[in-house]
Amino acid sequence: MSWYSRLRPHVTQGEMEEVRWGNNRVEAQTKEEAAGKKGRIRPGLLLNGTRRLLGLAPYTYNNTLGRFIFRWCSLAALHTLLTAVWLGTLAITCTVGLVLLAVSSPTLPQQQHSTTYELQLLGVIIIVGCLLNALVNVISTLVQARSFATFFNQWEDLTNTSGLRPDKGLRLVTYVYGVFLYGFVVALVVVALVGAPDLLLAIGDLLARVLFLLPSSWIYDHPSASIVTRVVVSVVMVQVYLVYKASLLLFVAVCHLLHNFLQDWRAALHKALDAVWGVEVEVEVGVEVVSLEHLVASHYQLVNMLRYSERLFSTTLQFFYGTQVVTLCLELYLVAYRVGVGAGYQREEALWQTLVILQTCSVFLLVSLRASRVAEEADMCIDVIRRGLPFTATDKDKFHFGELTVALTASPICITGGRFFSITRPFIITVVGAVLSYFVIVLQLKLPAVVQQRAQLQAANITTYDD
Repeated sequence: MSWYSRLRPHVTQGEMEEVRWGNNRVEAQTKEEAAGKKGRIRPGLLLNGTRRLLGLAPYTYNNTLGRFIFRWCSLAALHTLLTAVWLGTLAITCTVGLVLLAVSSPTLPQQQHSTTYELQLLGVIIIVGCLLNALVNVISTLVQARSFATFFNQWEDLTNTSGLRPDKGLRLVTYVYGVFLYGFVVALVVVALVGAPDLLLAIGDLLARVLFLLPSSWIYDHPSASIVTRVVVSVVMVQVYLVYKASLLLFVAVCHLLHNFLQDWRAALHKALDAVWGVEVEVEVGVEVVSLEHLVASHYQLVNMLRYSERLFSTTLQFFYGTQVVTLCLELYLVAYRVGVGAGYQREEALWQTLVILQTCSVFLLVSLRASRVAEEADMCIDVIRRGLPFTATDKDKFHFGELTVALTASPICITGGRFFSITRPFIITVVGAVLSYFVIVLQLKLPAVVQQRAQLQAANITTYDD
């Protein structure tokens, strides 16, 4: 008999086994809860898998440590490096191809006209803008890979220490973003399979000459080679599009985290003030009302995370808005050009142009509105502290309330593009107004061309009739 049994003779062997089994079960539950907490701040599988497939995730998640880590010698970092080299090579060949187009006369089949060549150039410029954004995003991700890993680890630590849940609905919305990302690609593929419009094929042919420096005879004089070239160009365009948009959707996911954190923090602030005022507060069982002192610390951490986000995504936002305005103007110019010259639309051409414009506008509004929600939620936090404190509040509460007042009102809390612009609703309205004004002006400039063209056609008909 063991010494434990002699000291506790009333405990049977079966009871001891039951105690051991219970301890093991509690330990297993504790491990499961810890594993459940690990990796909570991560996008959904669709978006996360897409980013890894495209080489946009040079960091990896260590299940043992429960942390994101980055190593230059890892396969993930090598994948991102190869993606950057590939896109950089495309950017160099694209620059050379555009220069060669500028110094040479347009070489087109006999059935194509100069107007078609102009529309081809516009389409190529739009795609080049996407390539530039994709390259910048990959390089920025690679250079700041260690910072991205630290960023996600800090989000995890902040969630565990603050008691707030910024990850609410994160996986659901990222799944929706992933469906949107692939939905556009699938829609364009369906349009191409049903019957690719002539203008889209012409843009693809010119893009092949620009990206791969192919001679025009290779494309126009060899039908089999032309088909292979168009397939390769399509694959490259899809890759560039996915790299470009997936980086933006990661920023949108971070905006979701910031907005949720501010929303939960505002609710905690409201309950803390209710407690100071002596109002009965409804809280969950086992959950205490957060003190003003704790709210000051968590707000400081939140502001640090927002500034951290700005540093990581400032380059992405600057290039996005710098090229997105031009892209919107060029896409609307294609519409104004068709309407202005009275060229008319094929059904397939109208469909794919509508898809492209809707996708561009949707991404612009999604990024802008999600980022502006952060500033709006921060303003709502200011409205909560307008309530003030009662005269009977303790000196400690008054001190921390003063700290919160200074923190919330000293400088606006919003997402900026490298301090060049703040993403708010007035900024969105300004950009949309500028783009629509451009479209109206171009449409007015092109409409006289219709009148002149019809007058010339009528004069030619009269001359023919007189002869």
